[in-house]
This record gives sequence, structure tokens and C-alpha cells, in this order.
Amino acid sequence: RLAHKRVSRMDIASFLASSEAYPLPKLPDGTTIKFSYGTAGFRTVGTTLHSTVFRCGALAAIRSRVTGRACGIMITASHNPEVDNGVKLVDCTGGMLPTSWEGDAEALANAGSADEMRKVLTKLLAIDEPASSLHPPPPKGLAPGNIPHVFLARDTRPTGPALAEAAASGATAAGATVTDLGLNTTPQLHFAVYASYRGLPNTERAYYERLARGYTELLKEDKDTDAGDAGDTHSAQVELIFVDCANGVGAGKFEKLARAIASTGETIPLSLQNSSSAAGFLNHQCGADFVQKEQQPPMHGTFPVNAKCVSIDGDADRLVYFFTDETGETTLLDGDKIAALLAAHVGGLIQRCGDALLCSCENKSSDGSSPNWSTKNRAPLTVGVVQTAYANGASTKFVEQKLNLKTKCTPTGVKWLHPAAEKFDVGVYFESNGHGTALFSEEALGRIRSVAAGGDTTNGDVEVSSDSKSAAFALLALARAINPAVGDALSGVLVVEAILRAKGWGLNEWNGMYHDLPSKQVKIKVLDRNVVVTEDAERRATRPVGLQAAIDEKVRNAGPDARAFARPSGTEDVVRVYAEAATRKGADDLAREVAKLVYQFAGGVGDAP
Repeated sequence: RLAHKRVSRMDIASFLASSEAYPLPKLPDGTTIKFSYGTAGFRTVGTTLHSTVFRCGALAAIRSRVTGRACGIMITASHNPEVDNGVKLVDCTGGMLPTSWEGDAEALANAGSADEMRKVLTKLLAIDEPASSLHPPPPKGLAPGNIPHVFLARDTRPTGPALAEAAASGATAAGATVTDLGLNTTPQLHFAVYASYRGLPNTERAYYERLARGYTELLKEDKDTDAGDAGDTHSAQVELIFVDCANGVGAGKFEKLARAIASTGETIPLSLQNSSSAAGFLNHQCGADFVQKEQQPPMHGTFPVNAKCVSIDGDADRLVYFFTDETGETTLLDGDKIAALLAAHVGGLIQRCGDALLCSCENKSSDGSSPNWSTKNRAPLTVGVVQTAYANGASTKFVEQKLNLKTKCTPTGVKWLHPAAEKFDVGVYFESNGHGTALFSEEALGRIRSVAAGGDTTNGDVEVSSDSKSAAFALLALARAINPAVGDALSGVLVVEAILRAKGWGLNEWNGMYHDLPSKQVKIKVLDRNVVVTEDAERRATRPVGLQAAIDEKVRNAGPDARAFARPSGTEDVVRVYAEAATRKGADDLAREVAKLVYQFAGGVGDAP
């Protein structure tokens, strides 16, 4: 096993000299702009971020030094307007930067002098956190490569090239080697770091090949014998999918993915809409955030009546499905519906694997002719769905009561959802905005591989049937088709389409799994979002004093199915309100009343709700 070896020391003096080319930005009145670390990094007007991304380049390089593995930087503002930009920091495992580093990242971004920067850099460089101490550790014996090492990518925003150059300069000034991946989706950058950490092929081509192979194998092996289907199935139809690409980086990547799938002999028929790279159109009245929040089709592009439609966002890390009927009513199938579909299918496949998943299996029997299956001696695999407070109450009831699976609620953001999902053998997480994925533990994959390799054998009370083996192969294909590093719109479309084809479902059948309670989201501008403090996975406010009690009273008056909460945004000075009720009017009224309370208690600015 290779021991963690700390590389040569960073030349802090040289870095500080380089940083003078990237001074902190100022407002017109001369006030220095302050930056706040949000749910995944920094995000604001793109022209103000040069100093921030330069310093984040250094932070990624230092994180690479500390862990002894490559880290990543993504220049994007996701679903925000084109004028904005941001930086997402990717840890060496392929996940988010540890929350314990966020305060120092913010301190570094706002350091007003060389001495302040030196203090933060010195603190970070002294951290002892080798990759061997992380979850998961890298494979034993895998050489770390040229460390420090930073992967860099950006989306299509006009400010992207200059900000990427600043990030590369910061990482280089901190002593790192930079691999610039150019235009990539956020999930592709995460995948590159994820694969590098595990010694797997980490090129863009490898990404397409992995997803295409998983999708093709899933279509080949899967069939619908799941328990608890929502209705009668019909013959599978390969429908044309109208994809709203938000005029972002995902359009070109979908084309490459479709070609990779075609090379396997399979197809996925796509009609790419809103695929322009021209300035001014990114996320404008289109994209997953617009469709999910407004609950209407994109204002641009072609989305025929009753057609299967899916919308992704500007950096392709979230997706929502939708269709519009003859009356003009739009039905949204959001992240909650995706999680329910995925969890139901995974649960059904595990059920088909049967008791073999509870048993241990040696490679060969005593005579070397077949696998040697022991009696049942292991606990069942745990399958859970991780949600946030934004998950529709009907979805939570469906997962818990219909699927008989566990749920877990966490604060908003992948940095909370992903670790919670890792606590299950198979953890599915999706925010209602369509950002999510599914994680398979090594224990789960090991057991599933054993069943897939078992063939048709019987040993005592343990039977490995051909159907169990087929289900195991389908689970392994699913694990390949979905991006394990982070939510990914491209892989999400593949997985949803494969499951729908296996079931013989269209969007109506999928939507019939359960019916959402009417909900409403609003946001209230405030002077300082930090005056609102929450607990219980952001579902209850502890400050300002009196706010939660007032919200509780409004909820009680709104009926038995009602609920509401208020939470501060992670990226801007607004407080977000979510409300549910048994009727549309009830949800709208409750949201308005809670918005008034937030304005009153939390220092609202501008016109009152």
C-alpha cells in the first residue's frame, strides 16, 4: 500500500505576488464586494469573479496537496441568468468540497491583504487529511500521479473563458498541474475527477462509453416484472424525446452521447431544442429551473402537444420531464417523480434477485463446477430515498407507504444529500428541481455481481434462477448508466428512458404512480438572508424569534394536508418560501401568507408580498 506522501511546499510568496493581478472588485461607491460560499461554491455577476476564481484555483491545488489526489474546478452558474457565473469546487473523490473547508474558502475569497491571504493559506496547508482517510479511500496501490493536480472545465457563458484562465492561473501559481477540459458539463467534470481517483479512464470519450454501455445493457437485460406498478402496461414504444437544452453546454454533449449509443447498435431518438450558443439565450425563459418553477413549457423551442419532453439546465446537472395536453395544461414530472420511478424499479429488481442477495458465495464449489452458495447469513440490502424539504408530501408517502422504502430528509444541496445516500446500500437522491442520482455501495455491487455470476443453481434453500441473474445484470447496467459522482441530466435521461421502456410506460403511466399535492414557491428579497436560521433539515425556523410560531398558525388554518417552510437562499439575499395544501388555491394562499410573515420578521425590502 502506498503511503501518502506530501509534495514539495507551496511558494506562498510567489503566489501572493501573482494574486496582485487579480484585485478584489469594488462597488461604484468604492466598497469592496463580499463573496459568500453558497450550496456548491461562489456565484454572482460574472464580471466580478476574477479574484475569486483565481483564489479558488489555489484552494483546489492546496486540497490536492493535502489529499494527494487530483481535484477539480467548474466555472458555471448552473441555472442562473447568463450574466452570472460561478465556481464549483470538486473534491478528489468526485464529490463536493468538504463542508469543513467552506469557511476557509470564503475567508480566502474575501481576504483584503496579503497577510490575510497568507494566514488562510498557511492554515489550509497544515491540514492532515490524506485520501486514505476519506470515504471511500482510493484503491490500494494506485499511484497518485503528478500532485498537486487540478481538472478545470467551464460552460458556455461569455465570461467563462476569462474566468477559466484566472482559475488556471491561481492553480498554477499554487504549484499545480492543470488539465483544462474546456467546454464540459458540470457532471462531466465531476466524472473526470471521480474516475481519476479510482484509476478509471477519465476522458470525455470514456464518459460517453460508460453511459452508452450501461444504457444498452439495461435495455437488453431489463424487463418489467416489478411489484407495485402504477397501472397496466402496454407495448413499449420508442418515442421521440423533445429536449430543452436551455441553450447551454448540454446540447452538443447530447449529440455526442447519442452517437456513442448508436455505435452500440441502440438508439435514443432526440429532438434537441434551445440548442443555440449565441449570447443572451442561456437559461432565458427555458431550462429545467424555468419549467420546474413556472410549471409551464419553455417559452422558446418546439414542444408538441402530448409529446414526451424533458428540460435540462445550462450546465446539464438537472432534468425534469413534462408534457402538455390539448387544453394547454402542463404536467410536470420533477425530481420527486424521477426518484420514485428509480427507487421503485431498483426495489423491484432487488426483489427479483431473491434470497441469493442474502447469501455468501465462493467462486467455485468443492468440485470446481459451479458457485458454492451458503445458507442465508446476511441482512437485506437497504434501499432508501433521500429528499429535501422541497419534496412533495405525496412523494414521501408513496415511497414510504407504497414502496415500503425508507426516506431521509436533509438540508438543500448535494453536499447534504450525497452523504446521506451513501448510508444506504442503494441510495437514491433527487431534489425536486431534478438534481440527483443513485449510489450503489461496494457491498451492494459485490452481492449483485455474485448473483449475476451465479447461473441456474440450487443449494439447499438458495436458488439463483435465470430471472434473478437477469435482474442482477440489470442492476449492474443501471449502476453504469447513471453518473455516480453527481446529478447528471444526460445519464438521467438514459436511465428514465430505459426504465420506461422496460415497463412499457409513457409519461401518463409514470405520472400515475402518485398525484402531487398542489404547491407554490415564492421568494422574498431581504436585506440580509442570514437573519433566518433553520433546523430540522430547513423545515423549521429558529430565528427570527416568533417567525416559526406564526408560520405554524397559518399552516394549521390551511387544512390537514398543508405544510410550509421558509429558508434562506444559499446564493442570494432572498428567503425562499414553500407551501403545500390540498387545493391549488390553498397552496397559493398559504404561500402568500407565509411570504408576508417573512417580509415582516426578516426585514423584507421592496414592495411587500
